[in-house]
Amino acid sequence: MKTFLRVKLFLVPLLAFLIAAAQGHALPGALAGLAWSAGASLLRRGLQPPPPFEAALMAGFALAAIGLAAAAADAAQGIGIVMGCLSAGAIASVLRGRPWTAEFSAAEFGGASATPLFVAINETISALWGALFGWLAVAAWLALPPPAHWLPLAGGALASILLPRLLVARGLRKMAAGDTRYDWPPPDLRASHPAAPGEGGTADVAVIGAGIGGLTAAALLADAGLRVEVFEQHDVPGGFSHTWLRRARVRDPQSGEPLVFRFDSGVHDVSGWHPGGTVRSVFERLGIAREDEWVRLDHRYMLDGRTLDVPRDWRAWVERLAAEFPHEAAGLRALFGDIHAVYEAMFSTAAERGGIPGTPGTPRALLEFALRHPLAVAWLDRPWQDFVERHVRDRAVQAWIGALAGYVTDDIARLRVRDIVPIFGYYFEGGYYPLGGSGLIARRLVEAIEARGGRVHLRTEVLRIVTGDGAAKGVVVRGQNGPERSVQARAVITNADLGQSLTRLLPRDEAPPGVRELAGRLQPTCSAMGVSLAVKGMLAMPPIVHVEGAGGAVSIVIPSQVDPGCAPPGHSTVELLALMRPDEAQAWFADMPADDRAEEGHDHRAYRRSAPYLARKQAAGDRLIALARQAIPDLDQRIIYRTDASPLTFQRYAWATGGAIYGMRSHGAIPTKSPVRNLVVAGAATHGPGIEAVVISGAYAAEALLPGLLARAAPPTPA
Repeated sequence: MKTFLRVKLFLVPLLAFLIAAAQGHALPGALAGLAWSAGASLLRRGLQPPPPFEAALMAGFALAAIGLAAAAADAAQGIGIVMGCLSAGAIASVLRGRPWTAEFSAAEFGGASATPLFVAINETISALWGALFGWLAVAAWLALPPPAHWLPLAGGALASILLPRLLVARGLRKMAAGDTRYDWPPPDLRASHPAAPGEGGTADVAVIGAGIGGLTAAALLADAGLRVEVFEQHDVPGGFSHTWLRRARVRDPQSGEPLVFRFDSGVHDVSGWHPGGTVRSVFERLGIAREDEWVRLDHRYMLDGRTLDVPRDWRAWVERLAAEFPHEAAGLRALFGDIHAVYEAMFSTAAERGGIPGTPGTPRALLEFALRHPLAVAWLDRPWQDFVERHVRDRAVQAWIGALAGYVTDDIARLRVRDIVPIFGYYFEGGYYPLGGSGLIARRLVEAIEARGGRVHLRTEVLRIVTGDGAAKGVVVRGQNGPERSVQARAVITNADLGQSLTRLLPRDEAPPGVRELAGRLQPTCSAMGVSLAVKGMLAMPPIVHVEGAGGAVSIVIPSQVDPGCAPPGHSTVELLALMRPDEAQAWFADMPADDRAEEGHDHRAYRRSAPYLARKQAAGDRLIALARQAIPDLDQRIIYRTDASPLTFQRYAWATGGAIYGMRSHGAIPTKSPVRNLVVAGAATHGPGIEAVVISGAYAAEALLPGLLARAAPPTPA
């Protein structure tokens, strides 16, 4: 109703003109309307061009005045001219994507008016009025009787009052419901099993893959009292979050003891460990949060001929960048202020959901969220590049702003605002390393699962997902050198490679059409080249250094700077990583002989041991070491152990298609619920890469099977 009244006030000069025309003063009414509209436009926006609808109103008054002054049109035709212009202006505003009613609904609904829902509603209402103005123009020119004028006008006014509220309510209900493409009802996980607990043949939930997403889901479901079984093909849990030991060929010159070093498989820098953060909240709920096991990391950038250390206060970092780029100082401050506002909005709902952020669950909460966070609702699903260029246009400065994009993608141009803003948490709240290595994260989650009666089976491959009546009913597994066995379950969570889950593990003849459609849209994300080094001496530098030069880019991580347990005294571990585009990664497999490429499984042992592959891998590692010399000039002389990882390495150990380190992606979001009833997805595919993101994915997978789980108070931690 308020919006309708604001529109009426905006159209006061039109009403005045209509009244003047009815009284026989059409020309003065047109001139007065033109003066009023032009004056209001000048007061509101100065000399800037008015939007199409306002311009059309002024043009209509001007044309009507000219026609009336020249006696080329009578009062009725003058009204027709104005109405025809308004019709054209309304339609033009819709075609430009800026419906004229949006300006007025913004005053009532604030930032919510910028969401796709409100834009669509305003397009509908604006188009309705465009048609109505067009009809009034025809009725005026044809001198139709009064009912032909006022009846459509009354109907349009009534629709303008009622229709938006109906459409808003319907749209908000749909948004609150989330992704409903595969909206099957959750299974009854509380019913008793015919088999006794501990037999291993049944479970409430079977989890494929002991990556952090799967372990998080399993721990939360076990915490809710369910019997959970996790199956992992590797000999350690954690996926890309595990550690491994290597012994250097040389011995300690003092003691003669072997030199043993600990390396991380991929994860080094974890967001969401600050008080109230996602990872910490889940660990606290599970009783596995230990403050002394985590240490905050510092970053250094060596880009564009500059070397900058990142302060722990993000505002100081902005001022550091502003000092380096004074021509963009104001834009940098404004942009980081906007990023922080969107970040706060994205995590504002976490407290009510056990630390897990998400879309508000009711239409009222959604509307309140939009009113509180207008910038977020306007930009979350729009391109990151457009968001940045509102404030900063210099491409060199943009590179500094997006320097952490490698944490989530190899191609920043693909990202929406919602995809990249969470990684700015590394500036706002800090990133952390778990003492004992990234494997500690998985070990703590396994402890939580097993303390609650669940089990994690290592060296156990899932051969297929059992289905029946369109639903997942369990898995068939095989332990190392053991027989196949079936595990019945009321639900299955896959934290494995999603492409393989949908194509290799599901029976093709029983999979619903949605499986083929979803699988057909999947593509592997980027892979990487990695080099793990054990080196002599300590290094006087932050634990994470990002280097970019003419030869490419590399991230240098030195865990031993914060965790002495990584290396013997007087030594350090240095881990180098460079992202590799999917097409570049695929080239590593394309060169494989046909016989080896056709080999079933992920090992490709013959090719991995071939001279061409080993030479190629060493050359790629050499390039990373050459880049790292920019930060560590004497690196070559320090190295006492080296091992390299290519896309084949990541495929071999993680069973990831094409060696993709950030999971599978699709055109559009991948839902947590799969097309197969009672089969849900956890991992980077649904919520993106990174420990915090996959913890969120695991929490959503648990919530999909046990609605309301996240909002419930956690039960007491088992003794």
